[in-house]
Amino acid sequence: MTHRYRLARFIDMALAPQIWHGVRLAAIPIPRAVLAASGDAMRDLATALRDERRSVDPSTLRELERVLTHGSASPLYDRSHPIRALHTLVAFESRFGQSSVCAA
Repeated sequence: MTHRYRLARFIDMALAPQIWHGVRLAAIPIPRAVLAASGDAMRDLATALRDERRSVDPSTLRELERVLTHGSASPLYDRSHPIRALHTLVAFESRFGQSSVCAA
């Protein structure tokens, strides 16, 4: 679970710009066009990562980490194709198992 929380925190940092000496700075340099197109999908993915009831295999987490952190090979850092980044994130979220709800 620790790895999942670290990835969720990374997504949170990408979505929340920091203020430094009055200047907005992105902690993670994902282009604005990509954030505008896929911000909701990124939030959904972070929520899925934090949900302990949703299962995911280790290989999916490794692939997701690669997409989030390796800029040269990731559609998240390519400002010319923001929809491709959105499709990539939605595909990752679909690989998470459904949360199991216990009837009370």
